Amino acid sequence: MNRSSDIVVAGGGPAGCCAALGLQQLGYRVLLLATPRPWPSCEGFSARALQGLRQAGLPSAVACASAASPRCATWNGTSNDANSEHLVLREALDQALLSDVSSAGVEIVAGQLGSIHAPEGGGCELRVRLARGGNTALACKFLIDARGRAATGGGNRLRGPESVSLVQVRQGRPGAGSSYLCSLPSGWAWLARTDGGRLFLQLTISAEDGALPPRKDLDSWFNDLLQPNQDLLDRIAGTSPTGPVFARGSTSILRDELVTGAVLRVGDAAMAVDPLSGNGVFQALSSALAAPAVVNTLLQYPDDRPVAEAFYRQRVEHLFLRFARTGRDFYRLEQRWPQEPFWRQRRDWPDDEPSHSDIPPRFLGLQAGTVLDGDRIRAAAVAVTSDQPLGVWHVAGIRLAPLLENLPDTTEARRQALLDRIKQTVSEPQKAQLVRAWLQRYGLL
Repeated sequence: MNRSSDIVVAGGGPAGCCAALGLQQLGYRVLLLATPRPWPSCEGFSARALQGLRQAGLPSAVACASAASPRCATWNGTSNDANSEHLVLREALDQALLSDVSSAGVEIVAGQLGSIHAPEGGGCELRVRLARGGNTALACKFLIDARGRAATGGGNRLRGPESVSLVQVRQGRPGAGSSYLCSLPSGWAWLARTDGGRLFLQLTISAEDGALPPRKDLDSWFNDLLQPNQDLLDRIAGTSPTGPVFARGSTSILRDELVTGAVLRVGDAAMAVDPLSGNGVFQALSSALAAPAVVNTLLQYPDDRPVAEAFYRQRVEHLFLRFARTGRDFYRLEQRWPQEPFWRQRRDWPDDEPSHSDIPPRFLGLQAGTVLDGDRIRAAAVAVTSDQPLGVWHVAGIRLAPLLENLPDTTEARRQALLDRIKQTVSEPQKAQLVRAWLQRYGLL
């Protein structure tokens, strides 16, 4: 049976559900296409990833995360156990995400996106493969592609060294949850132990041509790769595999075409980061939280399409490069195997630009930018700083450009002008204090 909706979201992961909720809240009729993952997995969430889920209105998903558990890391021969992460079983997370969006009134169809046709009159005509069998047709004004790395097309703006993550699920005795990260000559391994005694062992290695053995040899080859790290072997001692090793692509990818006609990519379908960063869910939510305002601008304010596209592209690319450079710096810390292909390929990608600016925080000037203004994207003057290259539009709801334009040249005259402008334009003492603190941070007061 054919049906229609304002928005169709393809993909029921964190990014898809976040975007679906945001668009539903803007008054659109939203239909979500989702199917469960065909393999078991566990993920480590940071505190800010959980905060992103809360911000998106996904409380059941947040509740799936365990309490913060210790994470030990052995890198370049040195061990550190100062960090922690929240372990999440992906099957439970996916069910909770769908429960949250269903409770908000989003229609859910169990199926996968097949083909997309974009008629000249606008919108999308979709062919969907239903989980129960058969196909159906959907029509919508706009499509959100949140299918993760499985999303097709779009081209690659940037692509990192080819990587694959091999996963083995093991069973041991119940105990306290924990995780362990370590480097190996061939790559790096992450081991997550859940309270119930299930172990998820992930080994990330090069996926260059010829790097992987035939499927029949994968399990024994996987075990051979673990041998150089005795600590890792000790941690899995007394456990046994519950199934064969399976592979998942983990190459860093920034898509070139983020917005095409009536289709917008979010999450890993827009950019997929190296799992070493540990920020996959955070970056997926970052794009998905902005998606509703971008889509609303494209549909309701079509003249502002270039502004909305620029806003989305700049932010996705900025976040991708930040994570890529942070990962590069971490790869460079491992210096024991400099000639091994895995490490040699990753220590110089994506570039030599610093991941964090060493320049003290300072104001660089005002420039034309793009900003998120409620439910739409628009052009506005922003304050560019040494640590905020995309610019800051407001602090505590107070726009910065009117305060900072046409300031006197001398330090004392500039200071007095800023204090006078704050007094004239900011009536609430708490907001005025926050604005003054921001100006002081960037050397303006």
